[in-house]
Amino acid sequence: VVLDLPINAPEAVDEGEFQELIQEVCCGLPVQEVLLSKTTRKLLIRLEDCVTMAQLESISPAISKLPSLETSGRVAGVILTVKSQQFHFISRYFAPWNGIPEDPVTGSAHTVLAPYWSGQLGLQTMLARQCSARGGVLEVCLGSEGRMEVAGESVIVLEGAIQT
Repeated sequence: VVLDLPINAPEAVDEGEFQELIQEVCCGLPVQEVLLSKTTRKLLIRLEDCVTMAQLESISPAISKLPSLETSGRVAGVILTVKSQQFHFISRYFAPWNGIPEDPVTGSAHTVLAPYWSGQLGLQTMLARQCSARGGVLEVCLGSEGRMEVAGESVIVLEGAIQT
């Protein structure tokens, strides 16, 4: 499946902003940088490069606490990401504000991740892994006119028919 989506570049936040939320979701993993995509309300937390895929996969933040730690309405989801040896970058995405404890593989999160990592790595096309329990590998490609493609395998979770 290939999705054509808008690019949602994140911007740096003030130091110390969202501190309690960051501490809870990172479970002690070291943070390098924090940014926010205002259009998607996704908080991007880049972890230090020393963090491994196994460490990212093993954390278990108290998801039910997150909405009470950020009540301004500026954040609707949190992305944790780190540079990877096997992929260009890896991530996890939590959105309890929207009733989604952890999204297994999230196209919309990659509309924030791709422009960030493109700037860091100087690449337009990258391979990414979302490290949820189900997980998934995506290829992201930044295009022109503020658009990008997210490609990967899909899983059917619901089938139905609309009666007219």
